[in-house]
Parts: sequence; C-alpha cells; structure tokens
Amino acid sequence: MNNLLVRDQETNQGLDAGVFPVFFDGKRSFQSTLNQFAPIHLEELGKAALMDRLETKYIFYKDQILNFLPELENDYQVLEIEGQRICGYRTVYYDTAEFLFFQQHQNGSGTRWKIRQRTYLDSQANFLEVKFKDNRKRTWKSRIQAEFSPEDILDHERAFLSENGPICQDELDPKLEVWYTRTTLVKNDGQERVTLDSQLRYYDGKDGRDLNGLMIAEIKQASYDSSSPFMAHLKTSGIRPSPFSKYCIGISLLYPEIKHNRFKPILHQVSNLLGGDIRNERTQ
Repeated sequence: MNNLLVRDQETNQGLDAGVFPVFFDGKRSFQSTLNQFAPIHLEELGKAALMDRLETKYIFYKDQILNFLPELENDYQVLEIEGQRICGYRTVYYDTAEFLFFQQHQNGSGTRWKIRQRTYLDSQANFLEVKFKDNRKRTWKSRIQAEFSPEDILDHERAFLSENGPICQDELDPKLEVWYTRTTLVKNDGQERVTLDSQLRYYDGKDGRDLNGLMIAEIKQASYDSSSPFMAHLKTSGIRPSPFSKYCIGISLLYPEIKHNRFKPILHQVSNLLGGDIRNERTQ
C-alpha cells in the first residue's frame, strides 16, 4: 500500500485538529446564519438517516449560499454534533491498482462502488463505509465503526468488506485523502437531508490540491421530490444539478495520467467558479 498519510509538519498543520476558517462575506457569516436554525441531534435523525436514497448534487461559489439560506430556517433544522454545526471531516478513499471504482464512473457504468474510511474530526469517530449506486440511480450505504488506520484494515473490517463490497480487501489501496467541512440540514418532515460541503482539500501521498471557495450541496431523499424548498431556491438562483464526485474530481486532479474525459466539463465548471486554472501541473 502507498504511504498516503505521511506528510511534513507544514502540510499537516491545523488539519488534525479539525481547524477550518469560517467564510464571511463582509455582512453575514455562514455560522451566524446557521445559528438561526433550530438544532437536531444525531439520536433524533431516525428515518432522516436515509441510508437508501436518491441523491441530487449541485456546485456553486460558497458565498452564494448566504443569498437564500436565511429563507430556509422554517423548513429545515441543522444537525448539531457536540455543539458544532460546521463539522470537520477527513475521508480516505480506497481503490484497486487499476482504479476499478474510478473507471466505473469514467466509463459511465450503471453500477458503481466506493469504499472509504471517514473520520469526524470534532469527535474523532471513525467509520468504514461501502457505497453502492445501482442502475436505477439509488444509493445504498453500509458502514461500521472502525479504527482509523488506512494501511492496516482489522479483521472485523475485512469481514465487513467481504460481506458488503465487490472485491476482497487485499486488492485495495488508499488512493486519496479528502478534508472538508460539512453542515447538514434536515427537512422538518424527515424526508430530506441537505449536506453542504466546503473548504475542500485533497492529498494523494505526494501532492495536494485546495478547492476552497467551492460549495457542494447534496440533497438526499427517499424518493425524488422536486418540491424541496432547498431545490427551489437553487433553481431561483440559477444553480442547476451537477454530477460532482469528490473522489472522481480528486483522482482527475492528482492522477492526471489516468483517463478522465468524463470529468473535464465538471473540472471546467469548477475552474470557472473559482476564477482560475485548477488543472494539475504535476510532471507526468
């Protein structure tokens, strides 16, 4: 396995503590806007956990959220974990030597897999997760609590992967590490969750990329409902759905030698949103 998590002190500084700056537009901060929402806690999620769901994604410049978020406080609650409404995440994605899971996306396969370890930085809780999208575009997620050790998957974690994943653990390597902040909104009827991810940072063991300025909104529903208040505000703001995958964009940026034609339109869209060229300049 590659030594994904070896970093110098400068690269790692501040990340392990989950320290992320909160963006501010000069008038209203994201945090102060979230403070106007009623809280919901993990033990209250119930059916809103939506482990079997449909997902609709959007990307936009992060400050745009402040244009309509205040209008949604009567329709949604905000997930609060140990007093935090903006939480730090670290995710390590696994793939095969031939990048099987990435190739499923690149080739437009109707069925797709992702295997990852996720750490909630504020609580240091770790989970090993398997995501599967079927040809009806439904997403299924299974997970277990796990140790955070990308290089050494434990016996019970191996058993979980054998039961829930498409291939055995011995064929997997950690390929990409992703850091970001997340805020989760839960619709009052429990039928929808909205995750708002920003301050996205990638690392592959040698190089890193920063997409700070981008916000990724993902609307998770038990069945598609276009009457979603969040969707309505996105539409009014001229923001349309976008098939953004953190893993696939990260691989496209940090492994440019791997064919990624399918993702070039999204990379171009991200580049336009961030006002610059995001292509990887690593020597091939």
